[in-house]
Amino acid sequence: MHIQTKCSCHSIGNLYNIKQMGRGKNIILVLMVSVLIAFAVPVKGEVTATYLYNLADFTGTVPLSSVRINLDEVQKEVYVISGDIIRVFNSKGMEIHRFGENLDIGIFFDAAADAEGNIYVLSYKDLHPVITLCNYRGDPIREVTITKLPREFEGFSPNRVLYRAGTLYFASESAMEVVITDANGVFKDGMDLIPLLGIKEEKRADHGIAGFNVDREGNLLFTTPVTASAYVISPDRKVQSFGKRGSGPGRFGVPSGMARNRSGYYFVSDVLRCVVMIFNKDFQFITEFGYRGLRPGNLIGPREIVVDEDSRLYVTQLRDRGISVFKLENN
Repeated sequence: MHIQTKCSCHSIGNLYNIKQMGRGKNIILVLMVSVLIAFAVPVKGEVTATYLYNLADFTGTVPLSSVRINLDEVQKEVYVISGDIIRVFNSKGMEIHRFGENLDIGIFFDAAADAEGNIYVLSYKDLHPVITLCNYRGDPIREVTITKLPREFEGFSPNRVLYRAGTLYFASESAMEVVITDANGVFKDGMDLIPLLGIKEEKRADHGIAGFNVDREGNLLFTTPVTASAYVISPDRKVQSFGKRGSGPGRFGVPSGMARNRSGYYFVSDVLRCVVMIFNKDFQFITEFGYRGLRPGNLIGPREIVVDEDSRLYVTQLRDRGISVFKLENN
């Protein structure tokens, strides 16, 4: 299933010539033609997505819903976090291991693998966050505590954890706070996203972020469903955003997950519109795929998305639809 659309330079030149023909009906005709061209002409050099499969075990697709997903880039494995179980899938999409049932550390919220294959498990027990470092089999090694937190981050309660190049990124999506530590949990940096995004403090409770992610360059990626926007924040706190609310191609209904691949393309899932949208490095809309439906390649309420080093994109869904996997290709 290849999906790809964009207006070509040749089409723009023709459009200019048509405009010289007159006004009135000709202008209306030009507008109609331009819309059709913009969504029908394939262009080389952009990215396409092809549906591959859903994550499965030996009985078929695993009926997962509203789960968290993370990657082990070294071992080329996929971690799916749900309740008190972490499922591990190989690069072919088959479940090869699971753990967690015997760990007395509460309800799992997230998990991230380091460069050695060890796993940081973020859970909550008795309403308090617990960070447990486990080996690749899921056996606990030690508990990790976030230390040297500044006063403004006291009471920080993360629900996300990501590992990038020896650094841990923790996020509280509801409080819109990010804390960055070393591999031992020692505080390095922190961000309160409310002032960074220009939101008034009294409106904090009305906002929140979704799809928290960190790309290879250390940029923070996330969406804000309330304002229908996607954000990129660089390590030096440069804030960039894109997205407009709407129901048409490239518009945001309820944006959720966000990711960026090694070629610089951005991917944003939309729970309401049931698509994954693709934008280039300049935040220009390229195409979208998925679409609401029950056939292979369709999506129902897509939420979290991640992209691995082999250009596979993983999408979590609602209604026990499991995790769909797409292959990304640059043409």
